[in-house]
Amino acid sequence: MSDPPVLRLTLRDGHPVALRPVVPSDRDRLAAGFAQLSADSRRLRFLGSVSTLSDAHLRYLTEIDGHDHVAWGAIDLHEPDAPGFGVGRFVRLTEDPTTAEFSLTVLDTAQDHGVGQLLLALLAVVAPSKGIRTLRGVVGRENERMTRWLRRLGATSAGSGQDLVMDLHLPIDPAVSDSAADFVETMEQIRGELDRAEQDG
Repeated sequence: MSDPPVLRLTLRDGHPVALRPVVPSDRDRLAAGFAQLSADSRRLRFLGSVSTLSDAHLRYLTEIDGHDHVAWGAIDLHEPDAPGFGVGRFVRLTEDPTTAEFSLTVLDTAQDHGVGQLLLALLAVVAPSKGIRTLRGVVGRENERMTRWLRRLGATSAGSGQDLVMDLHLPIDPAVSDSAADFVETMEQIRGELDRAEQDG
């Protein structure tokens, strides 16, 4: 079996970052990263009060099939043994196989540097090859920053409770907004890195 691809990119401030698929051996790295999340970040990510990750939860988050459940991590190339910057993942919906629910987790210390954009752009690049045409995010209404960003990317929203269901239809139209155009440019950079990784592999 070939090694998983490693994509080398940079954050907005020029800091080097590597994106690669999550593997079972990332269990301890993921647990350490979760421990560094603030209470607010945990609440926004898990839409509730989650203080620890059980063994079953860690297995679910790291033992993935790469088709119905896809997850990539962002690693700090200056500190490759550290927990990293974050994880982006999507899970196919059984009731609608062309739609997958996505989530982004970015460590507090890595926020505001473009990690979330890299991870979501990576998911948007990979999703069509898995037969996914819509990335769905379930976002708490209090997470106004996330909902505004997704709307700028062209996402539609529904929901009358505390959480919004936001559907990001692929492909992204760069004409929707400057944010969408920037996002599509990031996707193209990732496609180029994926092509490079495949050639090197």
